[in-house]
Amino acid sequence: MSGTDDTIEDVDALRQALNEARSEVEAVRQEMTDVVTRQETLQRSHEEALTRMREESNREVIVSALRAEAIRNGAHNPDDVVRLIDLKGIERGEDGSVVGVSEALQQARQERAYLFGEVLRPGYSSGTTVGQAAPRPGGVEPFNARAVSEADYETRKWQFLAQK
Repeated sequence: MSGTDDTIEDVDALRQALNEARSEVEAVRQEMTDVVTRQETLQRSHEEALTRMREESNREVIVSALRAEAIRNGAHNPDDVVRLIDLKGIERGEDGSVVGVSEALQQARQERAYLFGEVLRPGYSSGTTVGQAAPRPGGVEPFNARAVSEADYETRKWQFLAQK
């Protein structure tokens, strides 16, 4: 009878161990579910923040492009022109370029011509405003060792020797 008692005790111990293992598995499953839920919530909030930041940056780039083009088109107050333009037809492409700026400004110029003056061309003067011509790149001036100071000569000499 002692063998049967040992078997019953072993079976009871195994049942108890099985119940403990089941409760551990259930706890781990619940923890995994909580972690997955938390991860999905964080991912969703990060995606929303990223979308919001993209929209804000796209809007700022579009407004900057409109302002620059309004200045080129001779707007008296470019900020007012930008505020009055409908931004729905203007988009920023995947490559970063802004599409629809010139069309929107042409429409604004037709509808509200009082906001614009004459288009200022480079090298052209109008009243007190002078449009400066675009600067041209200069050439490299030759180095005259006889006309420079001793310090400049030594500096250039060491720069020349360091290249070889």
